Amino acid sequence: MQVLVGKLFPFTMFICLMNIIVLPLVSSSSQQHVKSIDSIADKKDSIHKVSHKLMFEIRLHGFLLWASMGFLMPVGILAIRMSNRQECGTRLKILFYVHVVSQILSLLISTAGAVMSVKNFNNSFNNHHQRLGLALYGIIWLQALTGVLRPCRGSKGRSGWFFAHWLLGTAISILGIFKY
Repeated sequence: MQVLVGKLFPFTMFICLMNIIVLPLVSSSSQQHVKSIDSIADKKDSIHKVSHKLMFEIRLHGFLLWASMGFLMPVGILAIRMSNRQECGTRLKILFYVHVVSQILSLLISTAGAVMSVKNFNNSFNNHHQRLGLALYGIIWLQALTGVLRPCRGSKGRSGWFFAHWLLGTAISILGIFKY
């Protein structure tokens, strides 16, 4: 267990450092979006200011999806990758359950972010962010379904399942990072 903590600590510190570096960029990106909304509103001679409530909802939506795609999902991936080095026993089970729990939490948090988006934002799906978000959300649920329908070790379809699960997981992670 101490070895596991020793390996997870540097990764966690790396994620925290990346957050310190990246979050101000995300915040400035959302502020630029608000400025562009304001300039469009000014051009139409109407006043469409983004309210504090809407700005809070936008930031919360971004934070929820960052926590899901940018933190919990990589932690789960790292845990399952570390389990490949374990022969058997308690550590293997712990790493597997860390993978499962972090991915379930990631799924639930991304669902909360998606529900929040549908409830609070204009979802006309006329921009790439909304389209990619919808596609990513569907793929996340497909990945969860493939995880639940996992064949037993040694069965005939296990290698095909493993490849599909790995490919979907990699695609989700890459798309999630580039989307946000």
